[in-house]
Amino acid sequence: MKLLNTDNYFWQGKKVRLRAVRQTDWELHYQESTDSEGVRLMQWGIELPESPGMAKAFAEKFVDFKDTSTHIMFSIETLSGELAGGINIHSRNQKHGTFSFGIRVARPYRRKGYAEEALRILLRYAFYEQRFQKANSGCVDINEGSIRLHKKVGFIEEGRQRRSIYTNGRYHDQILFGLTREEFEENERVC
Repeated sequence: MKLLNTDNYFWQGKKVRLRAVRQTDWELHYQESTDSEGVRLMQWGIELPESPGMAKAFAEKFVDFKDTSTHIMFSIETLSGELAGGINIHSRNQKHGTFSFGIRVARPYRRKGYAEEALRILLRYAFYEQRFQKANSGCVDINEGSIRLHKKVGFIEEGRQRRSIYTNGRYHDQILFGLTREEFEENERVC
């Protein structure tokens, strides 16, 4: 369904919009579970194969924001309405004002700027509407796309946990990133 007036819509950028998870989103989630290299980079290893029922249960849990206790899950869609991936806020700590996020863009939609724009929308929501003051994140050292994304949005590499991830027969470092609200604002001005 196309939105009627999106000129000043908070959840939309020039390429994508964030929306609630729909029950039908399970199909892309299931398709992407066959991208073993993508799964390895996101989940830091290969998991047991997913079934359509597991993908449907995942979508059902988060459909229409009905369970935000651990994650606030959004679907990423193109402006023409094609489902392109998902993004979420998790590990929220109200006392310290910190959170983390997860993002996945489906194979046909990668390297088109969708992840960056979706992440910027999510960060605006977290910093300006939810009062968080810092985003913490991490990725495995072989995830070049994630490293580029973090740096492009303004994240600072804060450290490494050496040899803390084992996948594909090798040990890898976890790169730790952080982004304060002020650093994000500065990055937004530059971009």
